[in-house]
Amino acid sequence: MTLRLGSALMLLTAAMLPLPAAAQAQGRMTYCCNDGSGKQICSDVLPKECYGRAYREINRQGVTVRRIDAPMTAAQREMKEAEARQAKEEEVKRLEQDRKNRALLATYASEKDIDNLRDRALADIQKTIKTAQDKQDELAKEKTKLDAEAEFYKKRPMPPKLKAQMRDNEADMKTQQAAIGSKQKETEALKARYEDEKLRYRELTKQKTIERNPAAAAAPAAAGSRPR
Repeated sequence: MTLRLGSALMLLTAAMLPLPAAAQAQGRMTYCCNDGSGKQICSDVLPKECYGRAYREINRQGVTVRRIDAPMTAAQREMKEAEARQAKEEEVKRLEQDRKNRALLATYASEKDIDNLRDRALADIQKTIKTAQDKQDELAKEKTKLDAEAEFYKKRPMPPKLKAQMRDNEADMKTQQAAIGSKQKETEALKARYEDEKLRYRELTKQKTIERNPAAAAAPAAAGSRPR
């Protein structure tokens, strides 16, 4: 009877404690950090030596329940922000590459399709180059005539109309030459682009084959490792 009465009094006393005090009694923490000399400082309230430093929260059983990092310096924050920006840019690039890969596989059914499309595109450029070359030949013939006509005016003033025709002829020839040079560069860029697409297509289709049938992909490697 006395034991039961004592237990009841203890429960009643605990219930009458203010809630913050009761919580503090059950969950009191110890705060520890290393000061500037590396010495460990601990207290039931955060020591002033721990301000601006990393510290640990330790429960009554001596177990570290939380670690708080030291505040970052301006240089550290800047570095972290730069790393976050770089990671975001790399993720954007990865997603864009994934989109291109899907589009590539959706566009072509085989490497032959890539070659055919490349050849048609190159043929169109060659037609444009041929047209510019033909125009250039016409301008060259016109220049020959204008030069012959200008021979009559070596010792006297050249008519303004002839001067204008010669000036326009020279400008047109430069324009056609620039167009030809531009199309020739476009040809090389086109060849390189389709070659890159063919290589990527080959890698992607090979990867899909491996994903569908890993055993088939492992077979050649296993065969090559057999003793002779």
